[in-house]
Amino acid sequence: MILIADLGATNARLCVTKDCLTYNHKANYKINNFDSIEELCHAYFADKGLKSINKGVIGVAAPILGDKVSFVNTNLEFSIKTLEKKIFSGGLIIVNDLALQAYALFNLKAEDLSYIGQKKLTEGPKILVAPGTGLGLAGILGEAVIATEAGHINISSKELRPDLKVIVDRFTKENYRAPTYEDFLSGKGITYFYGTLSGKTNLELSSENILLSKGDKYSLQTIDLLNYLLSSYLRYMALVWGSQGGVLLSGSIVNTLLSEENYQDFRNTFEDSETMRAFLRTIPLAIVLIEEIGFAGGLELSKKLK
Repeated sequence: MILIADLGATNARLCVTKDCLTYNHKANYKINNFDSIEELCHAYFADKGLKSINKGVIGVAAPILGDKVSFVNTNLEFSIKTLEKKIFSGGLIIVNDLALQAYALFNLKAEDLSYIGQKKLTEGPKILVAPGTGLGLAGILGEAVIATEAGHINISSKELRPDLKVIVDRFTKENYRAPTYEDFLSGKGITYFYGTLSGKTNLELSSENILLSKGDKYSLQTIDLLNYLLSSYLRYMALVWGSQGGVLLSGSIVNTLLSEENYQDFRNTFEDSETMRAFLRTIPLAIVLIEEIGFAGGLELSKKLK
């Protein structure tokens, strides 16, 4: 059996596969409950009664720069060589967590997608974007998946409509730096938007509750502003990548944030360019509906360890 692990900054999702086509023994842990990846893996094996697992595919919320891997939004680090020696002597693949998810795009079915507009995916370059604890982006060029840290780009001043400028100015004053797209297009960004718009500093609402509170005027303002900022971010990324094959979104935040009644405004903002409107109109936009997209991507990668 091969372990598949999708390790974000908040949640650790694990499963195993025998045939690289299906998976079972799913589990979800809070990653901050563990001091090391080894401890997490051993806890999972014990909980599920699993033995003789010496191969693994692991996606991590971190850039892969060498043997030492340090998570971006949680205090966790590990050595790839040490992890392979201690547990995964049969083979270990470590990738960025968005890269792990992006491998799922090679096996998409029609029912896995909800299109924003009429354009359908083509064979050209694609990007996958997922707001979560952070903001991830991976590119897909042919059969290659390319991890990035594009969420850490600073927000363009062109996008600062008045309500967003108020939030940016507050953030800059409090943090002594300009905000990145990840600061706002993430769980922490949702609560920051709502707190600024409502004037409430001690929020009891979670980011999920804010997005679900459709009767709350500050929730509606937060949703509108997030959709605007996300769509404008996708515009920039699509132009940089030349992603004529498609721009795809994934994750629970996106599936809660975007509804069909928002699709036209979202599409209009995406295409709002004085010089590249015609190009942007050709680019497909879609939400990936696969609930466990990290596991789906892990299945594709696990074939390399058979």
